[in-house]
Amino acid sequence: MNFKSNLNKSFNTQTSMHKLVIIFVILLCSAFLLVGSAWYLARAKQVGPDLPVRQNTALYPSLSLPELTASASIVVRAEVVRVGDTILKEIPVSLSEDMETAGGSIGIPVTPITLAVRFAIKGDTLEKKLTYYEDGGQTDTYIQLPNGYAMEKGMEVILFLNADGYGWGAQSIFPVDADQVILTNAAADYIGRDNVATLETQALDSCVKNQIKAKQVPVMPVDAFIHLIQSMETE
Repeated sequence: MNFKSNLNKSFNTQTSMHKLVIIFVILLCSAFLLVGSAWYLARAKQVGPDLPVRQNTALYPSLSLPELTASASIVVRAEVVRVGDTILKEIPVSLSEDMETAGGSIGIPVTPITLAVRFAIKGDTLEKKLTYYEDGGQTDTYIQLPNGYAMEKGMEVILFLNADGYGWGAQSIFPVDADQVILTNAAADYIGRDNVATLETQALDSCVKNQIKAKQVPVMPVDAFIHLIQSMETE
């Protein structure tokens, strides 16, 4: 009887242990499912829904490099430290030519970009940081592509801006790659193609190379470009 009793007691103990193991496994799996779901939801929220993409239709007057320099209130060499959330800038509209009688407005998406100023080329920019308003961004219903390069954290650029922090589209943006500045075609034509170098796009170190469709880009030393802009101010 003692042997049988001990056997039953041992069986009951093993059964209880087995049940505990099963319960532990179920709880562990449930925990992983909860963590996995939370990670997936966070990732889905970060990526965002699939939204229609619109091309940028902003129109700017074509400016030569001297005209761009003269029009800009601020020219800086800076690094992108933060890409903010897109906002809608209200633009007044009118059915007549008199904007003073404008009866409505439309929202234009712009994205505030926080820049750490490395060097002020033009303007009394004593602030170590300033805000540049990039054309385009992600709204609740669509994504509007920027006019020119899309700013990314860590990207270094030379920007031509007005007093409110807005530029003149793609012609205002000059990415800096190592010690070279990537020129627009208009700037390269003004400087003279014989006075600028050509660099293979895939040889660029900066993140902008994925935004450039051309196989080659015109470049020049960034210090020489800055000196050129400063010389235009003295003319």
